[in-house]
Amino acid sequence: MSDSEKFNAQVEALIYAYFEAGKNKDLGSIEGLHADERVFTKFDEFPPYERQNLKQAVLYEQAAFANMTDYQYKIEGLRIDIFYPCAVATFCLEYSGVFVNDYSFEGKPIHSRSRVTMVLLRIGQDWKIVHEHFSPFPDWPHRRQKVGP
Repeated sequence: MSDSEKFNAQVEALIYAYFEAGKNKDLGSIEGLHADERVFTKFDEFPPYERQNLKQAVLYEQAAFANMTDYQYKIEGLRIDIFYPCAVATFCLEYSGVFVNDYSFEGKPIHSRSRVTMVLLRIGQDWKIVHEHFSPFPDWPHRRQKVGP
């Protein structure tokens, strides 16, 4: 296996680990998939729409996954380009679940399709996410409600 093939496989595994952590409620592992606070940034499809740092992004991600049940996801069209020691991954993410509001004991179904870009950096022997950008398909017919705090 060439280095390029090995790096592609490692980046793909990290991307799936990120969404599996949410699905399995392994919220403590989410932060470890990202680079540290000095270099990480995120633009999300949910408010706040400003650039987020690591602490903000992890807080919102953990809150969203913690309050969602029956979370399912599908990654389509995954493309990984390696520019060692960086990688750029682009894909479409379709996901669904039920967002549970513990205060009102209500659940709201969500179903969405987003375009995702992740930039990763090889740090030592590991790949880490240094930037995430999620944006919804503007014509997606099943717009979900806000998830998270």
